[in-house]
Amino acid sequence: MATGRITKRSVDAIPLPVIGARSYLWDETLKGFGVMVTHKAARSYLVQYRIGGRGAPTRRYTIGQHGSPWTAERARERAEELLEQIRRKIDPVEADRAMLAAAGTAKALDAAQQHIAARLGFSTFATRYVEKYAQIEQPRSWKETDGIIARDLKPAFGETPLTEITDADIAERLDEIGERSRSAALKAYKTLRSIFNYACDKERRHLPPSRSPMLGIKPPSKAGKRERTLSDAELRLVWMAAGGLGWPFGPIVRLLILTGQRRDEVAGMAWGELDKDKRQWLLPGERSKNGYPNLVPLAPSALVALTDLPVIKSKAGLLFTTTGETAVSGFSKVKARLDATILELIRKEAREAGQSEAEIEKLAVAPWTLHDLRRTLATGCQRLGFATEITEAVINHVSGTRAGIVGVYQTYRYEAEKRSALEAWARHVMAVVEGELGGSNVLPIGKRA
Repeated sequence: MATGRITKRSVDAIPLPVIGARSYLWDETLKGFGVMVTHKAARSYLVQYRIGGRGAPTRRYTIGQHGSPWTAERARERAEELLEQIRRKIDPVEADRAMLAAAGTAKALDAAQQHIAARLGFSTFATRYVEKYAQIEQPRSWKETDGIIARDLKPAFGETPLTEITDADIAERLDEIGERSRSAALKAYKTLRSIFNYACDKERRHLPPSRSPMLGIKPPSKAGKRERTLSDAELRLVWMAAGGLGWPFGPIVRLLILTGQRRDEVAGMAWGELDKDKRQWLLPGERSKNGYPNLVPLAPSALVALTDLPVIKSKAGLLFTTTGETAVSGFSKVKARLDATILELIRKEAREAGQSEAEIEKLAVAPWTLHDLRRTLATGCQRLGFATEITEAVINHVSGTRAGIVGVYQTYRYEAEKRSALEAWARHVMAVVEGELGGSNVLPIGKRA
């Protein structure tokens, strides 16, 4: 048995054996490390070992063929690692088999996940639900169902597999829809419940009924006209609580208070829409709910909310984005944080005012939505003496007074009056926040029954 120091020169010098035979060179310093040569001049590094004493069978593990990347030096390093592994009673051949088996299992799992994603992606499955179920079982209403899915559900869930959509995801989406319309939120809830019931019936292997995220989610409040506006004391608390949110949601909430525009319109604001020199924001029609652009004059306090914002790289030039691709979302969580902070403020001020702990424990935040801030501004401007048509122009609301006015004329109509209204409203808000209007700063927004 030939032995010697395994180097590139010694490996290249090993003579070729006769046809069908093999030659070996075993390293004289690292026991078990060797080189095998075939009659076709293939040279391979290997480790020869035995686990379990003299009676155990001898096994060989091939490190790799001589050449790049397996030089003599690298092969020696690998041999040392393997021999240490063998010393710890770990068989490298069995370890490789286990690794291959695990890789096969992972590949199978990956294939299964791809199958689930392709079959149970929300948008794909929702389309199948409409075609295979709604059109058959809901002949009179399936078009409305399809519209609800297209407008309110597909944009939110995309191709997220049904198995990965959680109750928290659904609750958040229903809250977001509810900001626009309680009726729409209720319809979305019923549609989601039907989709998941259908999925639990047809895809039991992947989504048994016990795993439906709709379990335990209560339907939103019944449809009805919303008339909620915030009192001055409530508005002050919301403003203060927004200050604790930080970027990006703190400035968004304060801009909702000061401009009266819709939540998604503010959240989707782009740098190109702002003209700080002229102190105005031009909301484009393609981003407004009614399709009409709106020129929004910016009061000094609104400009302050837009000062020193971080600039995130974004193709759309978005002010409020964490991804650089889309505007921020997740407002149901933001609303929960606002309510929690408001309750802390109420209780803190109640204690400072000397209220008893028993009374303080009863304090709670009465239900309100971010959309109520828009209605609060409209009502507040009218209370400050501005005409209905001015208020409607401010909030870009189309009704009998403006329904026939479109295009550029509508966009710039009442520009001076809108500025006067928004600046007066901003002064009112800041006076409320700074406690200049008198009255108690401590306000029980609500009490638990």
